[in-house]
Amino acid sequence: MRVFGLLFCFLSLPLFAGTQLTTQIYDIDYGKTAQDEILIFLTSGNVVKVKREDQALLKKFTAEKSARRWFTFTMDDDRFVVKMDPSETPPLPPEEDEKFFTPMNTTSEYVPTTIKDMDTAKKYFKEARYNPKDSQCFNRAMVWSYEWWRKHSLKSNKILIFFTRTYIRRYNFEWWFHIAPYVHIKDGDKVVERVMDVKYSRGPIEFTKWTNIFMRNDAPCPVITKYSEYADFPYTGECYIIRTHMYTYQPADLQMYDSWGYQKDKFNMDEVRGAYLEAFDERI
Repeated sequence: MRVFGLLFCFLSLPLFAGTQLTTQIYDIDYGKTAQDEILIFLTSGNVVKVKREDQALLKKFTAEKSARRWFTFTMDDDRFVVKMDPSETPPLPPEEDEKFFTPMNTTSEYVPTTIKDMDTAKKYFKEARYNPKDSQCFNRAMVWSYEWWRKHSLKSNKILIFFTRTYIRRYNFEWWFHIAPYVHIKDGDKVVERVMDVKYSRGPIEFTKWTNIFMRNDAPCPVITKYSEYADFPYTGECYIIRTHMYTYQPADLQMYDSWGYQKDKFNMDEVRGAYLEAFDERI
């Protein structure tokens, strides 16, 4: 299992002619038949394609798959890669700094806040920042979670939806995951979970209604507890969701927990600062 750094997760507009992304190669999917398109999974979260007849480019992808070098990819309006140029490695925050991690046997050690009622949850939702520009989903989620914690001492959670290769191929889908905060809310005599995705919904929303925003066939997304349950079975089902705590930034954090039993127990301020800058054009 590879630990990777993710740079993009826009989930708002399809790629267009001349789109460029600077990122790394995560995986290559050759399909199950000779007629299947070759899919390139980038560590940015994008899914792009290579034409089978472009053997020179395909060989280059294959050779670079495990090298973890950075490239600037240029795509046409059908998301086929037409060019890949070597790029300098951008500066990234330290993903494995021990001061942000602690060994935990289970995520149950993280105790989220229960918001006192639905009206309060809606108030928190409405006060969250919104920027109409394309931005990285994990950066938006980080800023929202961080500000709710700073303003209201709210310990929220995060939810990720992962799209399988079956689903991606069926609908020519351009992403393989999305992340947003979710919270626990006292609603009458019970506690409910609601997603707080300020970019894609108008208020706290149920899990199924949230996944249906992205699932073109409204397929149910089973809940998994380990990232490997998705990564090791990429063609099984159509989607999965996984719960995690508010300190999670990228799927790499879930991989770290799977592999070594370590997870973050506080905000990594390098990640928070980077999230503000990319998602909301603000330096803190």
